[in-house]
Amino acid sequence: MNCYKGTAVTSEKEFDQLLQNGNFVSIATLPWGGSYLPDSRGIVSPDYVTGGIWVGLSTIEPYQNIRATVNEFDGRVWEDSCLEFFVNPMPEKGLSYLNFENNSLSAMLCGVHNGEIDGQPEGYCAADFRMRLTRVPADEKRLFWSVRFFIPFSYIKRYFPDFNPVPGMKITGNFYKCGDLCPIPHYLSWSPVIWPSPNFHRPECFGEIIL
Repeated sequence: MNCYKGTAVTSEKEFDQLLQNGNFVSIATLPWGGSYLPDSRGIVSPDYVTGGIWVGLSTIEPYQNIRATVNEFDGRVWEDSCLEFFVNPMPEKGLSYLNFENNSLSAMLCGVHNGEIDGQPEGYCAADFRMRLTRVPADEKRLFWSVRFFIPFSYIKRYFPDFNPVPGMKITGNFYKCGDLCPIPHYLSWSPVIWPSPNFHRPECFGEIIL
């Protein structure tokens, strides 16, 4: 199992500084083969002062392979060029999890899979997660784009009432880069996914994350 230790921060500003030179993991496993391997990374930072988990995801892609069509919240962002973070806050209780998926147009999808809900919860928008998008040309042929968002502990506790965040606790999760309908369809992960066909909803394959 892959293992990653997030660097704790105490504010949004401190996390934004960490994004410049933090402890990133590489999203570079190709569970279902292929040769498209854009430089994609993820980072997680617990923030016990603000009360939540900061997540940063980034990639550098050729312009010609970027699909960006979805604008609405909870739309089919996985069909576009997409960066994703899935997390199981209480792996000791089973394989329930939350998923956060983002394209390069600031469209976000958030999902809950806890045995009672299996899909998108109502009443949220990207602003609730402080989602921020960055798009910067990497060179003449490639675009650097990234998303940063915040998962409040209160949001997690709403669907996992017994969740009790403490420094050093172990959760599980995975970082993904995909694009189902991109000119070059692709599926990349941080922790390997053992499944016969593309499917990121495999919490049994999540890696360990230490907060």
